[in-house]
Amino acid sequence: MDIALYGPYLFELAVGLRENPTNNVRLFLDESSLPRSVLSEPLLHDRSFVEIGQWITRKTILKPSSAELTKRFDDFDVALVTELGPIIASRSVTKFVFIPTGWDLTCAPFPVRSRSTRQRGLGDVASALIAERQRKGILAAVDIWTSVPFAPWTLAAERLGIELSNWLPQPIDTGRFHPVPSEDHVNTGSGALRIFHPSRMMFRQDRFLIETGQYKRNDMFVRGFCRALEQGVDARLVLVERASSPDQVMLKEMIEDLGVSERIEWLSAGTPAGFTWGELADLYRSADLVADEFGGWFGLVSLEGAASGKPVLNCVDLDLMDSMYPNRSPFVQTTDEEEVCDAINMLTDPQARRTIGDFSRQWLLANHDRKVVARRCETMLRELGFT
Repeated sequence: MDIALYGPYLFELAVGLRENPTNNVRLFLDESSLPRSVLSEPLLHDRSFVEIGQWITRKTILKPSSAELTKRFDDFDVALVTELGPIIASRSVTKFVFIPTGWDLTCAPFPVRSRSTRQRGLGDVASALIAERQRKGILAAVDIWTSVPFAPWTLAAERLGIELSNWLPQPIDTGRFHPVPSEDHVNTGSGALRIFHPSRMMFRQDRFLIETGQYKRNDMFVRGFCRALEQGVDARLVLVERASSPDQVMLKEMIEDLGVSERIEWLSAGTPAGFTWGELADLYRSADLVADEFGGWFGLVSLEGAASGKPVLNCVDLDLMDSMYPNRSPFVQTTDEEEVCDAINMLTDPQARRTIGDFSRQWLLANHDRKVVARRCETMLRELGFT
């Protein structure tokens, strides 16, 4: 099968599809939006696999029918696109599947609802044009595969007049994100418990952020961490400084007011581009447990933490999880400060951490390993009539 993919979010899926020698896979990446994590990948230099260019510009959004990427998609059996890919793919003769990242489904098609996230003025004009093209593009897709069919995504789909019925799990490179091979760096009972919480800081109760699933409730988690400290738990919380954390300053002020600054470690990649995947993998392995977000679903942090064999704290829709994962998920559920405190207390036990961490790794391998997801993707494409 000749498969084109667009967007850095699809890098791992592209690699998994490429591992099947019957597939001819080409990944198109826009040079203006390449994250540092992808830039460190050796496969980026394989020109038979990856093509980097200025694929989506003002000109291509204005005239997508004449875009170079539109013509390139014509050479494939199917295209899998994310971000603003539907604008281009919808003008190609090749049928395509839209695999949203989040904002491309919940924000980009709705310029009025998303106005609080951008500067007003000319930004409003550009967003209106993008929204019109993105809506038409999404509606032209032969199918939409979400990685997480939780409420904000289904709500956005309903506003577009479509229904989400298929989901493709987020693939993880379980060779990169793996447990510590020995006990050398694992806290077996001595020393402070090390909790890694690399999620963006977004906890203002903004209606739009809640509606689009960007509300992470980091403040609730930090207060629960403080409760555990008050009960005598010896722990340290590791957070990540980043430009994309709009409530980072507010959280630092809250931490100062709570008097726990000496128990908080802020990490910085030294560049606005963030950490590489290799650096992140080392940070996960150096932790005793991982905390993701607490707004109703999980993100990559939960999956990367589970792949690293760590217990993961988050807050998800359990009924939806049961429908997606019949064999139970390994995540430790914490819906409020007290439950965060109780979970941290429970995970001071090395055996409890080891048991949950081992189960987390096995669950991840069964459901989100890159090869598993790629084979599922091939099955879904065959069900759509692609061979």
